[in-house]
Amino acid sequence: MSNSLYIAATGPHSGKVLLVLGIMEALCRSSHKIGFFRPVIKDVETKDNDIELVLSRYCPDLSYEDACGCTYAEARSKIAKGQTKELLEDILTKYKKLEGQCDFVLCEGTDYTGVSTALEFDFNADVASNLGCPVMIVVNGDGQDPTDLPDAVAAASNALATRHCSVVATVVNRIDPDQMKDVATAFEAGGSSGNRIHLVPADESLGKPTVADVVKALDARLLREGGDFLAREVSDCKVAAMHLPHFLESVSDGTLVVAPGDRADIQLGCAAMAISEGGPSLAGIVISDGIEVSPEITKVVEGLPDLSLPVMFVEDDAYTTAAKVHAASAGIRPDDDRRVARSLGLFESHIDGKSLIQEIAEFKSGTVTPIMFQYQLIERAKTKPKHIVLAEGAEERILRATEILLRRKVCELTLLGDEAEIKRKAAALGLDITGAHVVDQAKSDPLDDLVQTFYELRKKKGITLEMAQDAVQDPSTFGTLMVYKGQVDGM
Repeated sequence: MSNSLYIAATGPHSGKVLLVLGIMEALCRSSHKIGFFRPVIKDVETKDNDIELVLSRYCPDLSYEDACGCTYAEARSKIAKGQTKELLEDILTKYKKLEGQCDFVLCEGTDYTGVSTALEFDFNADVASNLGCPVMIVVNGDGQDPTDLPDAVAAASNALATRHCSVVATVVNRIDPDQMKDVATAFEAGGSSGNRIHLVPADESLGKPTVADVVKALDARLLREGGDFLAREVSDCKVAAMHLPHFLESVSDGTLVVAPGDRADIQLGCAAMAISEGGPSLAGIVISDGIEVSPEITKVVEGLPDLSLPVMFVEDDAYTTAAKVHAASAGIRPDDDRRVARSLGLFESHIDGKSLIQEIAEFKSGTVTPIMFQYQLIERAKTKPKHIVLAEGAEERILRATEILLRRKVCELTLLGDEAEIKRKAAALGLDITGAHVVDQAKSDPLDDLVQTFYELRKKKGITLEMAQDAVQDPSTFGTLMVYKGQVDGM
């Protein structure tokens, strides 16, 4: 029985971090202590995002150094010197140190970013073989002809077989949703490659960079540090090269605006949209050309209430900046709970994590960690989906929880409160709660069923119909009556 798995992509931009998250989440229900290992990282100075993401969520007791093998520079140097054997021994030594601390270790292979061919798929196969890890192959299906994918999977399987690697599963990721059936048909026609094939469609949202990704790509300076706006998705980028009225017609939800510092009209227009109930929810504004915003404008912008519009400053001109924004890659930061939830939802919708882990190894642990408990709780909730009413529908914590529960498809939700206020606050926070029902208890009519029910239950205690109407406008009372009447399962 194996206590490890190696995720090896056949090329760049495979989206393997989605699989890392899904497998780690599945492991949490049965493994007491899980480790994460990357045999090769970019460099020492730049922290590896995937390591920080996994350690912060699943392995808080492990150090960053425990999860690293060597750097690309060290690997290239030893390969160039003919010291591949020594390189693999060094990686194995670090891996064994981590393995001794854990019940299960998940390994993520190289990223193919600026790496020589010696560090691509064949190198990952050698590492997996020497670590004794079974392999999950990840193939990027984006832009691929469905009929070519079975051959690509077969070639990867054969390459691993020559290095004595056991393949337990193959994932074809980022498939065009419209081609999912064609890809499935192609694999059925080609027969089995000896391991299970999992097909995962592309998710448009996960392919979009966030404000944090843009800040990193531009090396931008933020007007205001902190805030949850860094997790906002950037759907489009517009250079403000027109008058304000025409510019306002060209932007939509998720637009990132690029404008030089002397375009005060654009800056104030964006700030106004950020607090407007009817306007689009912008991703942010980038002040280009190294031109500082005038102190008067900055004072006005910073003084606006409920302003969550990220403002960034760069030295590049507007069009260079826009090109860099379009080239920015999408990632999942350790604190990006929204993308983590979306990734887990996508994984769980297309891959049976429980069956996959059982195929890799069997674990029995008497200890239930907090993450195991959370996983089991969510799984139990999914087996019998319930309808829950949340009384404080406009509260930030409730809105954030709503989005995560909807993304994970845990339950059906109803929020109580003013619909316009709830939607405005959700938009200001950059949250998607479109799957939730919204009910305004304050608009209950005196003859409404819940008012009548409350009146019938309390009239013997002197409650009048008017008093019942006032009482039912309280969200807690309204929610309790919804439960009592069977309209929802719980509050």
